Amino acid sequence: MPNLPYTTLICTADLQTLLASGKPCKVFDCSFDLMQPDAGTAQYAQAHIPGAVYAHLDTALSAKGDRTTTHAASGGRHPLPARAAFAAWLGSIGFDNTMQAVVYDRNGGNYCGRLWWMIKWAGHDAVAVLDADGAARPAVGA
Repeated sequence: MPNLPYTTLICTADLQTLLASGKPCKVFDCSFDLMQPDAGTAQYAQAHIPGAVYAHLDTALSAKGDRTTTHAASGGRHPLPARAAFAAWLGSIGFDNTMQAVVYDRNGGNYCGRLWWMIKWAGHDAVAVLDADGAARPAVGA
């Protein structure tokens, strides 16, 4: 495993090695379904990478309920939260700047790609999408 942080993709074997190494790492499950907003939460409850945190599109990755310009960084169906609000959420789940972040979903990378970008937007480069044999899905430790 390289000493440098992962900044784009990480394969299942490298994630297993990283988790076993004890190096600071936070795994995020971003599974979601626009037509059934509770489906991702149910999928997470059913199976996820051990230790993974669920990152819900509506509550963690957007300022959906807050349309004011002081709390949302953009508009649209799922407006970006303000950077400070997003940073506060990351801190509340135990993520800090010393950690490698790994993101995945069960939707071909549709939602974990948003979190990957948001973490970089917040100024943290050590974030990678789990490429579990060509499809982002929870396959580590299961």
